[in-house]
Amino acid sequence: MNFVSTENGFRLERNGTSFTFSAKKIPTCCEDFVKLTVRGTIPVPKIISGDRILLPVDEGIALAAEGEYEFGNISSDFCSRGGTMSMIIIERNGQYLLCALDTGAYARYELIKESGLYQLSMYCTEPCEVQYIICSTLAEACRYYRRLKAHLLSFLENKISALPESETLIGGAIFWVWNDDYERVMYSDENPDISPCAAEFMLQAAEKLYARGVKKALFGIFFGPDGRAAAPLYNKFGYISTKYDNYNDVPRPDMLKFIPKNRILNCDYSQRRIKDYPDGVQTDANGELTKAWALRGYDGKMHDQNTLCPKVAAQRMKEEIPAQWEEFPAYKGRFIDVYGGGIASCSSKKHPVTRGECIQIKNKAFRFVSDLGLITGTEDGFEDIIGSILYNEGMNSPFHFRFDKMDCGRRKAQDYGEEGAAFQKKYMLNPACRVPLWHLVYHDCVISFPYWGDAINSCRETMQDKALFSCLYGCPPLYSFFAGNFDALEEEIVRTYHMIAEVTEKVTTLPMTDFVYLTKDFTVQKTVFGGRYTVVANFSEKDFEYKGVVVKAHNKTFIEGDTK
Repeated sequence: MNFVSTENGFRLERNGTSFTFSAKKIPTCCEDFVKLTVRGTIPVPKIISGDRILLPVDEGIALAAEGEYEFGNISSDFCSRGGTMSMIIIERNGQYLLCALDTGAYARYELIKESGLYQLSMYCTEPCEVQYIICSTLAEACRYYRRLKAHLLSFLENKISALPESETLIGGAIFWVWNDDYERVMYSDENPDISPCAAEFMLQAAEKLYARGVKKALFGIFFGPDGRAAAPLYNKFGYISTKYDNYNDVPRPDMLKFIPKNRILNCDYSQRRIKDYPDGVQTDANGELTKAWALRGYDGKMHDQNTLCPKVAAQRMKEEIPAQWEEFPAYKGRFIDVYGGGIASCSSKKHPVTRGECIQIKNKAFRFVSDLGLITGTEDGFEDIIGSILYNEGMNSPFHFRFDKMDCGRRKAQDYGEEGAAFQKKYMLNPACRVPLWHLVYHDCVISFPYWGDAINSCRETMQDKALFSCLYGCPPLYSFFAGNFDALEEEIVRTYHMIAEVTEKVTTLPMTDFVYLTKDFTVQKTVFGGRYTVVANFSEKDFEYKGVVVKAHNKTFIEGDTK
């Protein structure tokens, strides 16, 4: 890579491709990269027509510089689902410029459309070191970044050895089964005297799944009383279960006047959080209580909850989880929603937290859960916590590509129909838009699942391509459905489960060592795991021949031993 100083900054060149930076400070040249310590504006290259910007939104998204996207501009902190890794890659003429930060705790980025092209900006409020290197392949750029982050690597093989029950996730699936009245209790504008619990429906679904050869499954249990399903799921079928928990959303006591009573009664986490209002709530720099997930009242209005301070949340985990586990000892895991999705500061005088301290606090909290012997999972996740969790839900569903992204967490058991299928094909299932940045760095460290509002079965029409991405990225499936819809979904659930398990049984704990576009239109792609297993996925409408093997349209081939 060549470095050239210019009048207004510098230029990096390799293989006939150059990237131009405007900068007041000139970076230090090393053997094959340049580096710069900066506070404030971080130099980034000027984006030109034809570029693709690869962003660490969950597992990764790829945006064309001149592309038109419904979500428009993007702005995100690092150490969040919008910035799961502290890096951004610019693809130009088959070359890949990696911009890598030593820490993202105090940094953010923006991608703003200007004169028909996206332009990138990055900023940090505390000093950070930035490295720039041009690589010939995406896999090479991600390998370089992996070396920079070697101190974060924490391998699945070691985690599974410490928690043998978690082997169920290797070649397995997550199932969230919901009472048909779930939304009527949780998000409607009435106060029905009905239970949203689903224990009996979980057991009925498990009976059918087991009979169809689904031998590995983790069942998510949302409502407190449904804990009674954990023991029969395990004893009869060998299925493990995880308890949903929430140490983020704090309802105000006055909300009890208009929130459905059976929501509060059965959502044990809400009952436990009320006591933390207002003293335990996170406050912003202006002293205001920060807002959280809104609940629908039977007054027809949405009511914001508040966010629990991460320091207070860590203390509540220590107080509450052991007692709950004692009540339902058949639980094998804990799914802690929201908490792993990012970091924040808290300005409360009672429990102040900086963003850097927040990372430490959350790691200790997750490790506490793991040290109890529970399989620890969270929503989305980011690189600084991978040593403390075993799996995530959401990384395999990039946020901006989720249909109805701001509300799909409430609609997590619905089939989105034709409208949802069209949106998924445009973004989530568009092979030009998805890119496995996270997996090229951390695939062998954390198991990544789809978001429950973007489950494999969220649109029946698109289940095959969703399963195809799961195979390509080596990610197990997640299914989320109303109990009454299971019979109609059963055949496709079982088929896609086995389709994906063929791959994930072999590759879940291995690093993704290569990723290649086999066609110029991105519709045929190849991944390699551990240098031993190859997946070729064909998203096109035509069959594709790969080394004498015909890969059918919208299908895959899985090969052991071929990595070239």
